[in-house]
Amino acid sequence: MNGSDTAVVCAVVLSRAAAAIAVAVDGRSVRAAPSRVSTFSSTTFERAMRAKDTSWFHKKLRCERQSFLLVYQAVYAAWGDKPGANAKRSVLKRVALTMLYLAQGGTMVQAATVMGMSRSRAVVYINESLDVLGTMARHLVVFPNAGELSAIEDGFFSISGVPGVVGAIDVTLVEIPRPKDYEDWYCRKNFPAMNVQAVVDHLGAVRSISIRAGSTNDQSLWNGSGIRRRILDCVPPGKHLLGDAGYKIWAHLLTPFPGSEAVADARKRGFNKAHSRARIVAECAFGRLKNRFRVLLGKLEQKSPARICKVILGCIVLHNLLLQVNDRRVIHGNDPTPEANLSVFADDVADVENPISHSQEKAKRDDLADAFADLF
Repeated sequence: MNGSDTAVVCAVVLSRAAAAIAVAVDGRSVRAAPSRVSTFSSTTFERAMRAKDTSWFHKKLRCERQSFLLVYQAVYAAWGDKPGANAKRSVLKRVALTMLYLAQGGTMVQAATVMGMSRSRAVVYINESLDVLGTMARHLVVFPNAGELSAIEDGFFSISGVPGVVGAIDVTLVEIPRPKDYEDWYCRKNFPAMNVQAVVDHLGAVRSISIRAGSTNDQSLWNGSGIRRRILDCVPPGKHLLGDAGYKIWAHLLTPFPGSEAVADARKRGFNKAHSRARIVAECAFGRLKNRFRVLLGKLEQKSPARICKVILGCIVLHNLLLQVNDRRVIHGNDPTPEANLSVFADDVADVENPISHSQEKAKRDDLADAFADLF
């Protein structure tokens, strides 16, 4: 290399160095090669699983970490086609994602960001998990068998003093987006909703569920429910469920005295107070359900009634599972959207009971009122 060639090389090197310095000085940068690393953080959940402190689970999933792990084990056992060992997201993380979405009441996008995955994958995983929870409902949301009824009856009696109670009924509203055919979906509070009826036991576990359009009144919802059609097989003679004033009294369904009658009769007021103490178990169950799974507190943004029902059922199954594992996380809050208990008695053309049972149950209610006359 002669002197002129050396000068040329030095000039090129110096010019490139000067360009690099200029870029650094004025804030510009050279675009790097595309990276395959996800832009989402994938460490939050993993850190929470390893940490001694369990506050992440209290805040995000609204349960104890140990309770979450027990719920995961139950869901994993019910998961049919399990992801392979090389799957990017384990069943553990899919269950955590689903519980996060249901508990936080935000969007699937927000849940996906917290769990370190894309929205598209999160939607798939949440729907998969809800499908599994739906299949678990066949074993977890069932009316008590003969062996359980005695313990439930004793539980309600210890709460209220009312004998023969094997379940309490309540109804709540879940707000939904306005469907295209919206007329039947508007509830009496003037917003589109699902009307959800549940029968609960003395511990607040949901034993039967029925979901209808928001315009359906309490009695019509009861008439069309599965438990109503099987009532003679589910509730033994002499036992009864408790319902509020929105239901008609029958041999299997005990309601309070009308307020107009109770005002002037201490016997009836006493019975109504005891009845309320037992039935409030159902109201509290809905309060805990909605305040643990806060997706039910606001408008439940799903694309179809079927998907909305899937979310509601998933919340109920998880509610029952957390009761089974004795989760110690205390959930406070009332149900902000209980259905009004107006006395609207729809005709039931498929009534399975003898008509005389209506008057028989009224007589039984009078007898119970006598028992409470000296207590209030």
